[in-house]
Amino acid sequence: MSERNVPISAIEDRALLARVVATHTLTGVSSGSALLLVDRRLLAVHDDAFRVTWIDPLTFEVEPWVLQGEGAPLRKRVKPDFEAAVMTVDGAVHLLGSGSTAKRCAIARLDVARRDVTIRDNAALYECVRGALALDTRPNIEGAVVVGERLRVFHRGVGGRPSAAVELSLGVLRGEQPRALALQQIELGALDGIPLGVTDVAAIGEKQYALVAAAEDTTDAVSDGPIAGSLLGVLATDGAHRALRWTRLMDADGRPLRRKVEGLVIDADCHGGWILTDADDAQVPADLCRIEIEGLSADG
Repeated sequence: MSERNVPISAIEDRALLARVVATHTLTGVSSGSALLLVDRRLLAVHDDAFRVTWIDPLTFEVEPWVLQGEGAPLRKRVKPDFEAAVMTVDGAVHLLGSGSTAKRCAIARLDVARRDVTIRDNAALYECVRGALALDTRPNIEGAVVVGERLRVFHRGVGGRPSAAVELSLGVLRGEQPRALALQQIELGALDGIPLGVTDVAAIGEKQYALVAAAEDTTDAVSDGPIAGSLLGVLATDGAHRALRWTRLMDADGRPLRRKVEGLVIDADCHGGWILTDADDAQVPADLCRIEIEGLSADG
């Protein structure tokens, strides 16, 4: 590995604020796990189905896109657990399974223009991440960003174990043999005594990324637990700043948002964005929330 692990600590920044200003329940959309802005539409990823959903951010009309089979919600032991999504320069969207079980190691390539889908198992990628982080359990990839010619994937720590980022060559999305190029441990701390773990990541230009993290009372990557709340954090992509600054996500009523946030999109001007919630229940629709942000700029 060419670059060594540089631990990152999380520090609350009272100049950084993020508040929900509108909530839209997405009928027919459950288990939201990642969010992307693609050609002026939002693309919601589901962790429990071979399906994604287009969302018009003006009308909030939804359009499902079935990737395989019937696209219906699946039982936990057989679901694909797509938890991270990135778009490459060719316009393709790539969905990454979490890797938290052997059945969750698929990567789907979505050719948006042609409506074509390719799904392949990539167990080697997840084994590479596990080895780089010296994990005694399987990794749990919950977010990813493209940084130049690298893919940065984010492992969600649970039960007080730290989250982390691992950089790989972007070619792993094309089937190249994975090799960890850099890693970064991220100590997020806790909300109300419940440890935080990263749940999605969004690039901000070429110099920063934002992340959302949820405080979920669970000790492993498969079991769900009570949610204490979620935060929004920001960090430089080049490691120039050794602390991730964060703020607790607040609800429209001014109280802490006690929801599990699993999707994030940041506006180009960094004054607002979108978050996607997950109730961990296929019968409960996901919510798409509009947020206002203060204290964040595109140039850092």
